Amino acid sequence: MKERLISLAWAAPWMLFMGFPLASALESTDATQRAGIIGLCALLAVTNSVTWLTNPPPARNSFTRPFILSHAALAAATVIYLVYAASIGLPFAFMMVSYLLVAWVFQAPSRFLIAGVVPIAAIAGVSAYAQGESMRMIWYLALLGGFVGFARWSMERSARERLRRQDAIQRAKAAERARLSTDLHDILGHSLTGIAMVSELSGRLLDTGRAEEAREQIRAITAQSNEALADIRRIVAATRALSPIEELDEARSLLEVARIDADITNEGEPASGPRSAAAAHVIREGVTNALLHARPSRVRIRMSPTGVVVSNDGYSASYAASTAGSGSGLVGLSELVGDEGSLAWGASGNTWTISLTFPAAPLNEESPFPDALNQRKE
Repeated sequence: MKERLISLAWAAPWMLFMGFPLASALESTDATQRAGIIGLCALLAVTNSVTWLTNPPPARNSFTRPFILSHAALAAATVIYLVYAASIGLPFAFMMVSYLLVAWVFQAPSRFLIAGVVPIAAIAGVSAYAQGESMRMIWYLALLGGFVGFARWSMERSARERLRRQDAIQRAKAAERARLSTDLHDILGHSLTGIAMVSELSGRLLDTGRAEEAREQIRAITAQSNEALADIRRIVAATRALSPIEELDEARSLLEVARIDADITNEGEPASGPRSAAAAHVIREGVTNALLHARPSRVRIRMSPTGVVVSNDGYSASYAASTAGSGSGLVGLSELVGDEGSLAWGASGNTWTISLTFPAAPLNEESPFPDALNQRKE
């Protein structure tokens, strides 16, 4: 609800344009014209408000039913107003196209922006030409279009930066887990080696009848074991493994923020341990790549006990190249999966997919992206 109220606040400033026709209506001596102008202004105000309420920014990457219906209603109200204004000679009628233009620029999917702006400008041009106001219309639409276009670009840049920061935080957490895991390995290696050596020494002391010295060494073993156990508990507490279920929830939240449709299917969680952690990392990497290196309208995630598949429909080789990073994410993911399963990724048309299959599932299934070079680790 809060999101929709904020969206409605975006629509409020543009209501000021109603001042021109309403002022003309109040000055008119024709009651019929006055009622017509006020009624059409009210219709524009209502349809514009509904459009913003049903399509809060930021814009989605695909058309939705509410978007289509609300924009169709706003376009119809705009055309009716322009026709009526032209019939009674109401000046500056073309300015009422502002509502349709602003709503489209802020709410339409990026790849359809120009395709929608052209007919809107044509509608305004016909209205302005009919009333001899072509030059005013050109300057007005140029300034308005430039302003709202810059605002849309700024919003999208802020959204991308927010997603990049979230990704950086996630990667930092993953790096910290890896570091702590290394510490755990080092502590165990050092402690167990020391315990083994002291235990061997204690046995030799007992064999030679030096019981008191052997007891001293055994006490040292106990102290070293307790110290190692405390270190292990501390590290394990700080390195709780990723959960696939939590990653699915996180993916759903991130995609909602990015206004991307999420198609998530959970058919069961992989076995706990390395497989569960690997599946969680694949989900995270797949969603991160979709957000940072593609322009998808939908991201699909399917998880089952035999693996996980993440795909998006916004792959473009040129865009992926322009946003490419070091590529360490997928390489590191391959190392993490290791021998637990078969990891593959690649593109087929505009669909990019990453999949992880565990040995329990057939490994000779047909690849979901035959047109691309797949990298596998089996």
